[in-house]
Amino acid sequence: MMAGAFDARLWVALVLVVGVAAGLLRVWLWQRAAVEGDRAPRWRLLTLAGLQVAAGALVWFTLFPPAAILRSGTLIVATAGSPATIAMSPGDVRVALPEAGEIAGAERVPDLATALRRHASASRIRIEGGGLIPRDRTPLPRPVDFDPPPVPAGLIDLTLPEPAAPGATVQVGGQVGRLPSGVVELIDPADTVVDRVRVVANQRFVLTASTRAPGLALFDLRLRDTTGKVVERIAIPVETRAQTPPRIRLLAGAPGPETKYLQRWARDAGIDLGLDMDLGAGIRLGDEPLRLNAASLDAVDLVVIDDRRWEALGAGGRAALAGAVDRGLGLLLRPTGPLSAATRRDWANLGLTLTGSGEVLPLRLDPPTAGSAAPESPGPDEEALPDLGRLDTTPTGTDAVSIIRDPEGTPLASWRARGRGRVGLWTVTDSYALVLTGRSDRYGDLWSALFSDLARAGDATRASVSGIPHAGTRFAICGLAGQASVIGPDGSEQPLRIDPITGDQACAGVWPERSGWHLVRDGRGRETSVYVQPAEATPSLVAAERRTATLAMMHAASPTASSAAPIQAEGSPWPWFIALLLTLTGLWWLERNRTVALPIRAERFRR
Repeated sequence: MMAGAFDARLWVALVLVVGVAAGLLRVWLWQRAAVEGDRAPRWRLLTLAGLQVAAGALVWFTLFPPAAILRSGTLIVATAGSPATIAMSPGDVRVALPEAGEIAGAERVPDLATALRRHASASRIRIEGGGLIPRDRTPLPRPVDFDPPPVPAGLIDLTLPEPAAPGATVQVGGQVGRLPSGVVELIDPADTVVDRVRVVANQRFVLTASTRAPGLALFDLRLRDTTGKVVERIAIPVETRAQTPPRIRLLAGAPGPETKYLQRWARDAGIDLGLDMDLGAGIRLGDEPLRLNAASLDAVDLVVIDDRRWEALGAGGRAALAGAVDRGLGLLLRPTGPLSAATRRDWANLGLTLTGSGEVLPLRLDPPTAGSAAPESPGPDEEALPDLGRLDTTPTGTDAVSIIRDPEGTPLASWRARGRGRVGLWTVTDSYALVLTGRSDRYGDLWSALFSDLARAGDATRASVSGIPHAGTRFAICGLAGQASVIGPDGSEQPLRIDPITGDQACAGVWPERSGWHLVRDGRGRETSVYVQPAEATPSLVAAERRTATLAMMHAASPTASSAAPIQAEGSPWPWFIALLLTLTGLWWLERNRTVALPIRAERFRR
């Protein structure tokens, strides 16, 4: 309130108080001046006094009418999936967003912000249907009511695989909705099931596949019920990047079939693997020997070494490897038999304190250990897996990260961080038997998991997309630089404008019209492939995402926003003025009517 308005009200209040007090004093003097027997009855005095006070109050409200509080009912917002008829209470307002169907008696609005501006007096917001899309997810100024629909039966969460190198493994994670029981399958472009897991309602899962040649591929994720019927299927984009092959050196103390088949698999997968075999007495086989100094080791991503070669290195070589691990090198320790006390002590200094007898125990890789879930039933290929051997040796402590486990949960491969690098342990002694029995794919899966987790981390600075893009829906791509553009499946190119509000994230909005592979290119010449799903794809994911986001908005909305900031409008003075006229008329009539006027002796006033 301004100071001038406050002073005016103060002066008016003082004048009215003085006027009312003078009127009451006048009535009291008149009553006192009357003859003892001619004085007016008490009820008339009280009536006159009450009318005097009422007249003063009505003058105040006529000059300064109180504000009128405007408050309507609930703003009912119809979204996709809303019923055609929505019940209302008196004062409620119905609006329908563009994605909502035909809603009886609803006002069509282009977005929720428009509805809030048109109906700013609504005390609450009630959201009907499946929930709000990203366009309408802004902080709401009113308390929100949302009765969410049931969780969809299909896939309600999905994590797409990151781009991978040739020969590496990729993982697809997700969660099933309220489907009581079913099976999730991952099928490669050749229509071959590469992984399968049985799931129940609300269970999370992880499926694994291995990559082949560089390029773009679409895997197929299918959710089936117990009868085998496909409940939902989603295209899984997999990008295999053509990149510099990881530089791996295999240090062995003796020849063996494991080194032979590992070299063959690495060559087929495009991995730069060099063999350095020291047979003693100055006899060495394989490629050019690896010099154990800082310069040579920093040029390598991963060193695989067995216990025999470790013991032949000497203190200087072992110290050089430990220092290289601190700088980021990956080191995979491969025991071939029971370890000596000195080797155990050396490996404990690297961070791997081992327990176990070191004896060779039988091992079956059934179900798959490179994945995260077992198949619903072993097929003929799984039954043909050979019996392998593993050493009874495992790292102690709880900070060891398991890469591969056997069906009983015993770690077959684990690693611990050391400096900027990792030190790993591989206890399977004869994984090459998988190749001999025709399961070279399983052999590659095992070693791909080892190399992917332990090799030196490279530079993966590229643009990134969060979520799963759909045709006709805007999505954001971040990590851009310079003048960026997006090239659609038809070859058309559109420039992208980086939003300055996003700051260092450097994000731009993309609104694809078609599904398929899109190529995003920025000013640095970096290219990022993005697969856009068809508009009608992933219905369960879309429904679950809307449901979750709307529930989060409901909880974030202030429950007291409406009562804390009531909507007011300037009041009308006319009702108060009319009441003032009626009061003054009654006061005048009561004072001037001779039959009810106070008997005042005029001669007393003349004296």
